[in-house]
Amino acid sequence: MATVRVKEQQVETLAHLLDDAFRLGTSRVRFGLDPLLGFVPVVGDVLVTVCGAVILVIARQLGVPIIVLIRMTYNLLVNGLLGTVPLVGDLYSFQFMYHAKNTALPLRAVKRRDEVACDIVAPSLSLVDLLVVPAMMVPVVLLIGYVSLWLWDREIHLVQVLF
Repeated sequence: MATVRVKEQQVETLAHLLDDAFRLGTSRVRFGLDPLLGFVPVVGDVLVTVCGAVILVIARQLGVPIIVLIRMTYNLLVNGLLGTVPLVGDLYSFQFMYHAKNTALPLRAVKRRDEVACDIVAPSLSLVDLLVVPAMMVPVVLLIGYVSLWLWDREIHLVQVLF
């Protein structure tokens, strides 16, 4: 069993990798894998959404209330659907960094819970945990994949927009 802080650090590291792992030259502008993978038609947006679902799994393991998980799923849905729109979605991901926002939600919930009673270790994932997150994420991933394919079939993708 991992400590709660280790799980929190895993979530923070994943959000950092997806949102602000790289710096643009010597400027203060930062970006992560989310906008970069968004340039890959269809697969990129689906992959980023699945990576975001890992944050949901860890949040569920930390005992975050279901309402927070629903809000996090909504954030992933918005990020994923907007990410399917060529160029606009990539600029949106570049600007708003939804994974960092999604990381803040469970960390705040855990902190609020810790004021009452602090768990030292995060419990192992249960069967319910392994069913709840996919039940929330499968429709989101399928919808994002469908919209991406729909745009691709109509030749609405970044290569077409730029050239």
